[in-house]
Amino acid sequence: MNLSPDLAHICRVALAAGTLVHQSGGDTARTARTMQRVALALGAQTAHTVVSSLNLGVTVAHADQHLTSFHKAPHMGVNFRTLTGVERALAGLEAGRVGSARFMVLLDRLARQPAYYPRWLTVATVGLACGAFAALFQGDLAAVVVTSMGAGLGTWLRLWLAHRHYKPFIFATAAAAVAATATGLLAAWWSATPEAAVAASVLFLIPGVPLINGAADLLTGNYLNGGVRLTMGAVFVLGIGIGMSLALRVLP
Repeated sequence: MNLSPDLAHICRVALAAGTLVHQSGGDTARTARTMQRVALALGAQTAHTVVSSLNLGVTVAHADQHLTSFHKAPHMGVNFRTLTGVERALAGLEAGRVGSARFMVLLDRLARQPAYYPRWLTVATVGLACGAFAALFQGDLAAVVVTSMGAGLGTWLRLWLAHRHYKPFIFATAAAAVAATATGLLAAWWSATPEAAVAASVLFLIPGVPLINGAADLLTGNYLNGGVRLTMGAVFVLGIGIGMSLALRVLP
């Protein structure tokens, strides 16, 4: 059977949108819903999707023709700016304000856009956030300062290792060890509450989005993907624990 080129185009566009959502921190239900909405907006009569941790699939149908297409889509991280951009572009496509070609241009622009914040700003703000946690843990002013410094150093190392494609267990362990060691050594000299400083210095590694999405997947019946996301969160937690253990063996 000669498949309609329109169906091939619909699959390609739907998978492109789903990939962006999947790689930017969207849960299973959101990724599947995005692909279905794109396919229906482009003229498919029905659309069925498959979302796994590493692959996306969509089957579209029109009249008596069907086409199934799959695409590899490994998880890349969290980018709420991209999620919002895809949602806005999709709303325009459904309302008829954006055509298929323009929609693909918008998706490509979202995929190619650089990181929204420069690395130095991310390091500084994450360090300050961990310093604020030290204050919440009843740490003194010196504890807040050294926590900000140590967590900033750990954040820089995490970003550096992630950019070089090290696995989460590796960069979580290394970043936790460096952040806790640096914070602990500085706090031992300057702070009267070193415990609060060390405890707060690794909180930037807590995998909030994977844990939330994993719970959401379980509640919506996507048990396999939910288990994968929760396992990813457990890997981060294990890395934090090992890194902290290494640091505590070094600290006086």
